[in-house]
Amino acid sequence: MAVEGTLDLFKLPEILQLISQQRKTGILTVQGQQDIVAISFLNGRIVAADALNQTLEEGLSQVLLKEGIIGAPQLARAAAEHQAAGGRLIDLLVERRYIERVQLLEALRLQTFRLLEQLLRWSQGDFKFYSGDEVSYEEGFVPIAVEELLIHAVQNAAAEPARPVPAAPPASSGRPAPVRASSLPAEIAAEPAPARAAAASPRPVAKPAPVAFTPALPPVDAEVAGPFRKMRIEPRLVVSRATVWMGRFLAVLLAVLVVTALLRASNLLMLPFPWQQREREGLARDQRAALYLKIDHAAKTWFLLKGSFPDRLQELVAAGLLSPDDLEDFEGHPFLYAASEESYTVDPLERGRPVPGAGATEAITGNFLLDPEFLNVPSEPSVQPLVLLD
Repeated sequence: MAVEGTLDLFKLPEILQLISQQRKTGILTVQGQQDIVAISFLNGRIVAADALNQTLEEGLSQVLLKEGIIGAPQLARAAAEHQAAGGRLIDLLVERRYIERVQLLEALRLQTFRLLEQLLRWSQGDFKFYSGDEVSYEEGFVPIAVEELLIHAVQNAAAEPARPVPAAPPASSGRPAPVRASSLPAEIAAEPAPARAAAASPRPVAKPAPVAFTPALPPVDAEVAGPFRKMRIEPRLVVSRATVWMGRFLAVLLAVLVVTALLRASNLLMLPFPWQQREREGLARDQRAALYLKIDHAAKTWFLLKGSFPDRLQELVAAGLLSPDDLEDFEGHPFLYAASEESYTVDPLERGRPVPGAGATEAITGNFLLDPEFLNVPSEPSVQPLVLLD
């Protein structure tokens, strides 16, 4: 997947920050009037940068000489050995102990910084980002954060005096040199050379001597047009892992409490509004009546089996006639149960006292299966019936 555009619409710092914030992996190619620069990103951090007009070894050699890490005679001797033996010059410098690998990586990072700071001066050109799963870079290279690069560039711009803007040289009519395949993702390298040159280089590119072809960076506080206009770099908020886990724990605890409250007061879930109080009371009565009916069926079944009502409701639970949840009403009130020889009463308790008007009393009277009165057959009447004869 490729994203492209022009530096007239999108400033280069904005593009770099977007890639950094989204933690992208891939290669960003930026084409100016005289050069093409490829920047490799790994999880939103810069791990390599390469230019068409200057190879990695050329730029690194300039940094090594300028910083005094290696002398010119030693570098010339290493270059001669490299031409004879082949391979990479940077590997030969370490193998023949001209420099240490730590020094090489530091110089490579400095060379990458300088190349990118020159790139940030561009105000015109085209860019294209190719996302991928991996990119190639020097092992041991410390990735460069985009914020670190921008801050470093702003500080250098503030320390240097403003330079006049030179006129842009006309584009050369020569044919552009091909970009090395190692600096490009697989989908670009797989394209034919003419198609890749046409896609990446709408204008012919030559390889002239290095020319300052872009305007200098403005001072930090100047309100002028440029790549750093109205750009602010804000520090990221670092949240500890303990804080994250504490937040998750509190969120789960709150969810459990809300679900428990809704289950304990289901009427509020179905009828949540204040003006529905009467409907909630009617629903509670219907639920309590249904539970009383279930208790009554269990108690009278016990009466058929035992010949009397149980002393406690827990006996009905032990016999499997009720469930443990049936010992409380739908509002969580436990039941006060009392049984006599022919009847029983059930009252929900609130704070140890029966709820007024919420209890129920049931008896065997009128039930032909339980009431012994149905079994008493009246004897023959002693009074003779009056017979009328016609």
